[in-house]
Amino acid sequence: MVHVYALNIASLPDPLDAPEMLDCVWPERREKALRQRECLKRKQSAGASLLLKWVLRQRGFESKALRYGDKGKPFVEGICFSLSHSGDMVICAVGDKSVGCDIERSAQAREKVAERFFAPEEIEYLSRFSGDMLNREFFRLWTMKESYIKMTGEGLKLPLSSFYVDIGGDLSVFREGLPCACHVKEYSVEGYCLSVCSEDAVFSETIEFVPYDAL
Repeated sequence: MVHVYALNIASLPDPLDAPEMLDCVWPERREKALRQRECLKRKQSAGASLLLKWVLRQRGFESKALRYGDKGKPFVEGICFSLSHSGDMVICAVGDKSVGCDIERSAQAREKVAERFFAPEEIEYLSRFSGDMLNREFFRLWTMKESYIKMTGEGLKLPLSSFYVDIGGDLSVFREGLPCACHVKEYSVEGYCLSVCSEDAVFSETIEFVPYDAL
């Protein structure tokens, strides 16, 4: 089963003002957080590290279990996880099979981005909407596509226009005209769009919000 955890970082101190908050995380992730130029990005990076640390601890993994691949991507043998952040929210999706997640704060739709990078089927779907509905449907679709490329591990090496999500149907992902062996689930967070994609078909029904003092 895929579980999704979330942390609201609004009350998190700036890591530059309270570097001790990162004493418990991995050196690589501590350095990554502290070298961010913007306060919000430092808090997002720190929050992601703290949440991942908490999730792994809850599942019985020690700190030394976290390793880094050739391209710097963190991984833990025996578990799959994915991190994402936007605005004041940090999320972590975790399961036994490949998983990817993405969260985006609601904003104005990037129509030119859709025209350039989305598949024709997705562009046609978005053409049915305008105003606030267009904004919402754009970011729903964006998070689904991002979660898919994170699940496969291909990232932006895979052109976003080379596959499409049947967002008007059952949320299946199609690649070269064929359905992919994955499943997409959306979660509700006020002011955000959040999607998780996994090879697993079973997802937790709700997000578990982790309080900062539990970390």
